Amino acid sequence: MAWRPILLVWGLIMLLLLAVHWRAVPALHMADPDDALRLVQVRDLLAGQPWFDLHQYRIMAPEGVLMHWSRLVDLPLAAVIVVLRPLLGQPIAEQAALIIVPALTLLAALALVMRTTCRLFDRDTAMIAGIVVGLTGPLLHQMQPLRIDHHGWQIVAALAALAAWHDDDRRRGSVVLGIALAAGLAISLEGLPLAVLFIAGLVVRDGGHRRWDALARATTALAGASIVLFLALRGLVDGIEHCDAVSPMHLAAMVWAAAGCAALAHWRPRNLALVAAVLAVVAIGAAGILSLSAPQCVGGAFGGMDPYVKSHWLDNVREGRPVWGNGLVGCMALIAAVPLGLLGCVQLLRLSRGEAQMRWLGHGVILLGAAMVGLLVSRAMITASALAILTAAWQLRQWRLAALASPQLGQRIAITAAMLLAVMPVIPAAGYDALRSRLDPKPQDAGDGAQGCDFVRGLAPLDRLPATDVFAPLDIGPEILMRTHQRVVATAHHRGSAAIGDVLHGFMERPDEARPFVTRRHAGLVVVCTRTPELGLYRRYAPQGLAAALLDGHPPAWLRPLPWPGGDSTGIAVWQVRQP
Repeated sequence: MAWRPILLVWGLIMLLLLAVHWRAVPALHMADPDDALRLVQVRDLLAGQPWFDLHQYRIMAPEGVLMHWSRLVDLPLAAVIVVLRPLLGQPIAEQAALIIVPALTLLAALALVMRTTCRLFDRDTAMIAGIVVGLTGPLLHQMQPLRIDHHGWQIVAALAALAAWHDDDRRRGSVVLGIALAAGLAISLEGLPLAVLFIAGLVVRDGGHRRWDALARATTALAGASIVLFLALRGLVDGIEHCDAVSPMHLAAMVWAAAGCAALAHWRPRNLALVAAVLAVVAIGAAGILSLSAPQCVGGAFGGMDPYVKSHWLDNVREGRPVWGNGLVGCMALIAAVPLGLLGCVQLLRLSRGEAQMRWLGHGVILLGAAMVGLLVSRAMITASALAILTAAWQLRQWRLAALASPQLGQRIAITAAMLLAVMPVIPAAGYDALRSRLDPKPQDAGDGAQGCDFVRGLAPLDRLPATDVFAPLDIGPEILMRTHQRVVATAHHRGSAAIGDVLHGFMERPDEARPFVTRRHAGLVVVCTRTPELGLYRRYAPQGLAAALLDGHPPAWLRPLPWPGGDSTGIAVWQVRQP
């Protein structure tokens, strides 16, 4: 497919996104606290922090927090800033990077979706696929201006893997597939279930012909690329077995799996029961390597977390909840075109024969598995919706042809309406939710994030005070780090769980009992955004706690209120901690 239609769709989507977000860019109104902390990490890198040192030293000082984030995501941001800084200066170069990098992420995703769809079907279906991308809100959210965290690139890696999986040149496609999966894992270990699904898809696709060369090449490329990326991004400095990032144990498991698949390709057994036994040994061996190397990780990336921290913080992070925990509108928005994509896959499977049928059967395994993972973890559903666009576009194309062939205007309108609702099931859900709210008004769940306060004006005076440790709610910590030279006790990042626990206790214990949790972190200031959902959550958990007292205007004697410019209008309130 030529680049002109891809660039046309990309340009239209970018114009829409810029029209919505252009005011937010100069003020750095980030979509998520993770975006703010990502910019802080890039600034630290450009200021001279070593490439392999991923500590955030202004969190949980003096030891800092070793972040699990990848330099692979930092690299394009840093590159844009370095190129533009001599011409525009640091602030404008940063703002440009906050537009350019998400725009490139979107362009990469669109190119992968549209070119793969065109190669498998035709140009018209590819154009429909591009339009579906533009109508999938949660997907665009991950690639909008200022959205610089890893989720967008993780989706691109998944789409690259899908494009490679469908490559007619299976030798090339299997190698690219392994490299794409390795890049996704280097960005975030959340991509591990998806990598397993792609490998399972290869087994299903090639099993009917007893050809295992593609499986062997893909697993070998996955292991090899993962080792290269580990050495390039982490080096030999951090050899700890982490539950939340690719570690030596994961590399060992990948090498084991690659060796087993290579042996299967060389041996070429014809008996499927024997093949299944070999693959079971490979899978059990890989799982054994992981569980024996790090038993604490058997429970997942957050294994060993303090139960108090998990119940009062992690379980309230909306993107980590099951899809049905996001309310009707949120659920429908996240699911997006996944049901339509599954329907299209079933139809393609029904209409195909031979190798094409096995291709769509394997594709169905990948998509259905991704959707099941997404049902359990909301943020994973966005990747599933991206993978669903290919077959969803084909199904929409069939309906469009049926509408054009119908002689009845009413039938054409009905089919067109069904197409829109299939792509955007959030429309009827939002209508129902609005009607229900009008008939029975109830307080709405505030959700996640740190929106609501004017951080530009509210935190500016904080940057003029002497540096100290700031005791603040978790979600506004990255804003403080991004906009000031201050340190914070904790942010909403699980590797700093000990400090997170102190912040939770500090805001939810009774005021006199909260003081030790503040002073043990040598905090000189307590700073809150009175409008943040997080503070309201603390008050709901502990109506007699420190957070409730601060919101009610009754600070304890050990906190001295500081007069704050624009405090009422910005929502920022600051207290100085009196020394005992």
